[in-house]
Amino acid sequence: MITTIIFDMNGVITDDEDCHELATEGAFKEIGFEMTPEIYRKFCLGRTDVSAFKDIMGTYGIEHVEINDLIAAKTRQYMVLVKGNLRVFDGVIDLIKRLYKSYDLALTTSSTYEEANAVIDLLRLHKYFKVVVTSKDVTKGKPDPEPYLLTADKLGVPTVECLVIEDSENGVKSAKAAGMACVAITNSEKPDQLVLADRIVSTYSEITVDFIDIFGS
Repeated sequence: MITTIIFDMNGVITDDEDCHELATEGAFKEIGFEMTPEIYRKFCLGRTDVSAFKDIMGTYGIEHVEINDLIAAKTRQYMVLVKGNLRVFDGVIDLIKRLYKSYDLALTTSSTYEEANAVIDLLRLHKYFKVVVTSKDVTKGKPDPEPYLLTADKLGVPTVECLVIEDSENGVKSAKAAGMACVAITNSEKPDQLVLADRIVSTYSEITVDFIDIFGS
């Protein structure tokens, strides 16, 4: 029986991947490195800044740069880009409010605490999520299962009672490795990149209580 729905944030609730990409590009530009769309997609999509930036710096031999300074620069640029220009996907806020009546909800994101808190404030979503897990809470980000395992632990529920809504391949891998059911929505990636999910949907209207009940049967 599914008792808990866990939402990813970027690419699931917020249509702001372009803001993250531009902010990441800007932060790396400050240290003289050109961030291409290909590098961003390969290293950053669905992952924490810490994990992604470490891999980029190691791969491209970026030295004498403090990763925390780089992340702080990216967060500052993201906050400027998203303020007053935050987009959400059609139907997701209605879905959150609808599911809130029947399930416990949580948010598990690879974003920093500052980024996630800003989004939750702007969208006035605080009351809907019993638990919020961000990159600062974990040592290993997605696709490692730690973020979702920690969320279940904070909620005090078995992982088999959790259904995750994700948009990225790394996010789906994380949820499934944690032993959770996963619905992937094609907001960010093509269906063939999301095949590990239990179900793939293209709109939030497809996610109903009857749809969710299938996972508990």
